[in-house]
Amino acid sequence: MNNVLGFLEAKLMPIAAKTAQQRHLGAIRGAYVSFMPFIIVGSILLVISSFPNEGYQHFMSSTFGENWGNIVEIPFNAVFSTMSLFICFLVGFRLAEYYGDDRLSCGILSLVSFLILTPFIKVAENGGITVMPVEWIGSKGLFVAMIGSLLWTELFCWLKRKKLVIKMPDGVPPAVQESFAALIPALLVMILVLAIRILFQNTHYQTIHQFIYEVVATPVRHFGTSYIGALLTVFSITILWSVGINSGSMVNGIIRPSWMENQTDNIAAIQAGITPPHIITEQFFDMIWMGGAGATLSLVIAMLIFARSKNMREVARLGAGASLFNINEPILFGLPVIMNPIMLIPFNLVPLVLVTIQYAAMKIGMVAVTTGVFIPWTLPPVISGFIVTGHISGSIMQLINLLIGAMLYLPFLRILDKQYRAAEIDSLTQTEAALAKQE
Repeated sequence: MNNVLGFLEAKLMPIAAKTAQQRHLGAIRGAYVSFMPFIIVGSILLVISSFPNEGYQHFMSSTFGENWGNIVEIPFNAVFSTMSLFICFLVGFRLAEYYGDDRLSCGILSLVSFLILTPFIKVAENGGITVMPVEWIGSKGLFVAMIGSLLWTELFCWLKRKKLVIKMPDGVPPAVQESFAALIPALLVMILVLAIRILFQNTHYQTIHQFIYEVVATPVRHFGTSYIGALLTVFSITILWSVGINSGSMVNGIIRPSWMENQTDNIAAIQAGITPPHIITEQFFDMIWMGGAGATLSLVIAMLIFARSKNMREVARLGAGASLFNINEPILFGLPVIMNPIMLIPFNLVPLVLVTIQYAAMKIGMVAVTTGVFIPWTLPPVISGFIVTGHISGSIMQLINLLIGAMLYLPFLRILDKQYRAAEIDSLTQTEAALAKQE
């Protein structure tokens, strides 16, 4: 096991560290982090409007009118139906921030370029009014929004580094200088984007959106949101944490676009009154990560009940409060779990088992599928399971997960606890011996 840890530390850690610092992945993560509060607020409003209780729905309808739910969902629809517009702006903004370049110009250019690539449709029944199809500015357009924003921002910054800019005389305000410096790079980028749109119009795909969705997004989404994809996701997170790399945001940032469309489909199904079609969403993993990566709340529970060593019981007491809110650094580094040959076995094994059991339970209908609503990652277990599924079975599933996780952690916990207890007894014996000599 020590050889395995040495290999991970020597080979995996440098790769993971470089990946975590990679500017494009960082820009995408930063964009979602910036937009996440609005996603959560929209999801809360959806929970309010579609809470699965007949008495609640009757009370709200009688108090606020039959259409109260549609009114509450307006902000939700404003956020989720136009998500790609915000993300493409934010990705360009964050990547320009990395380069120390004009953030607003890059964000706006990314948004304008996305709109150029997005086809407008003439609605004959409205007097020929031109509108934009909602499907491509919502979650289905995320791949074009993100990939495009990275490309256009890279090209814009490169053109500026090559001095293809309009230089203003000294004394001109900096804001004006930046505006004129952006003219030629922005023009060249927009010409290229327009050429790409025309090129795809002459193919059977018609738009780059359709091409990316069919050729890239759909296969990635299908694998990434499959059972095997779910196993690889949790293993990627725990194996990187095993050598001390905070990998949750890194891995989630890469896979989140695939989850996002599944969640959008599930939300639409809930609004239509039908069963959500997708099992694997981000909230599926929220139900697994109880206490944080490795589902370490199960470990804390086992420690509080079965640990006999003073050291382990103290770590459990100190880390229990944070673990309830899915913060497990006190446990990971205090026990420790990180770089610990004994505890890393269940740390990587438990999530794989829980994913398998939970997936099977949802697949056969024993547990409700997640509805797609977003929750703060710090929401305590059991409560989170009920909210993300809209059903008590979600809470029951989390309780079962906690029990299974504790049982899997327990044999390894006892080995470590025995070592700690022996060390404490030895230390106490030595202290007593030293005191006896003094007497």
